Order: sequence, then C-alpha cells, then structure tokens
Amino acid sequence: MACSTPAASDGGLLDVAGRRIRHRVLGDGDDAIVLVHGFGGCLENWTANQAVLAEGGRTVAALDLPGHGESSVDVGSGSLDELASVLFGYLDAIGFERAHLVGHSMGAALCLVAADRDPARVPSLTLIGAAGIGQRINADFIRGYIAARGRDALEKLLGMLYADPARVTADQLEQAVACKRRDGVVEALTRIASSRYRLTPSGRTLREVAGTVPTLVIWGAADVIIPPPVDFERPGVELHVLPGCGHMVQVEAADEVNRLIDAFLRRGPVGLRAGCDPAARGS
Repeated sequence: MACSTPAASDGGLLDVAGRRIRHRVLGDGDDAIVLVHGFGGCLENWTANQAVLAEGGRTVAALDLPGHGESSVDVGSGSLDELASVLFGYLDAIGFERAHLVGHSMGAALCLVAADRDPARVPSLTLIGAAGIGQRINADFIRGYIAARGRDALEKLLGMLYADPARVTADQLEQAVACKRRDGVVEALTRIASSRYRLTPSGRTLREVAGTVPTLVIWGAADVIIPPPVDFERPGVELHVLPGCGHMVQVEAADEVNRLIDAFLRRGPVGLRAGCDPAARGS
C-alpha cells in the first residue's frame, strides 16, 4: 500500500511534554494535516492515505498516540482531554500553528475534543467511523482487544474491523502482537477505554461539536465496531456512508476516502486553510 510522495521524513521519535511520541511526516506544503488513529491502532493505519493526501501541496503528519505503536505508554488518566493536550503539544513540536485534523474511531472523538478546546487551531475536521457520534461502541470488541494476548485471538478481533476479515495482513497482525506484548500497554488501553466518549470537558456532546468547524464524516456501512449514526444531520457536516466497508474504511475504500478528503479540503473557504512552519518540522 506504500505510495511515492513529493517529500518524506520518517520523523522517528519526538519528546512531547516528557512523552516519547513516534511520528511520520510526508509532503512539504503550507497546508497542514494531522492523521490520528483509533483505539489499538498506530500511524501505519494511514499508509494508504498519508502520501496521497500529501500530493496536493500539503504537509501530512501521522503519529502513534500514547499507549499505542512505539510511543510512550504514559497516558496519564487516559482521558480524551489529556490525549488532546498531547496532540496540541505534538502540533507545537512539529511547528503546526493550525492543522486540519483527520481522526479514526477513538481518534475522531479525540479530534472533536481538540476542536472544542481550541477551534482556532482546527480549521476543519474529518471524522472516520467516529466514536461518540455513531451508534453504541461494540464493548465486546474493546474488552476482547484489551484482554487478547495470543496471535489467534488478535487475528479474530482484527478481522472484525473489516467487512472482509481476510483483509487483515500478516504485518498488521505482527504489529498488534508486538504492541500488546509491551510492558504497560494493557494498563494504558484500559485507562483510555474507561474515558467518556460522549461529552467534551466543556460539557458539550461530541455531536454538538461536529459542525462547529467544517466537518466531513465518513463511515463504512458494514461497520460492526461503531455502526453508522442514525438521523445525523447537522449544519456544517457532510456525511458519506460507503457500502461494503467496515470500520477500517480508510483502508477498505482508500481511493474513495482520499478523494472525499481532498475534495472537501479543496472546496473549503479560505478560512479552511491551515498553516505550518517547515523549519520547525525536523525529526
């Protein structure tokens, strides 16, 4: 799924408020995008998207959130608000004054919290299979993923993320196994899973935040982790439900998801434009 890109930097590890954060930056444009994975994920979840989005004259960053991938397992309380603070610290560390946020699942809920806290830094939101605005989260999946240790159990759970379980790759499975074996990961995921996914610290629901900045919402019609929302129409929100796709719609329908995001950003008003300082983006 790797693509060529106009510029690439495997950013390695950054120190963000005392936490080690792994990240990757592609492209070299004035418009800034940050990709935020979901629960149990990592920046490789965006392999089919990051380089393509960078082709449009954009700088596109992806990171491993605390407790995920190769980043620090220190999640503090595990609340979305605390993770939003890490996200803003990451923006500062790589020189992004403002950035379009693209979030998947729990990462989408985190992006909504960030937009509620500081909308001046978030010119737009793209929410993919978003926790907090869809139907009820599949709690059995969350509990199962936290508890799973063996390869067979993880493979079965990862298969639930796709409309076709055969989409799970050997690399994805090996990555999940390695991550779950890291000391402190289970405790970190447990804390994050206990966070509230409906309200922001200001008291607004995540649904109320959607649309306060231009918002694109994308869902897989066959998502069994967080099924698509019912009767979700709000000013400032554009919703697309893609047939034949599950929770990992950005992988299953990468071309269409990339097209939707690119078109959304291109037709936005001038105020949708973000900005970054390339000089501050070094690894």
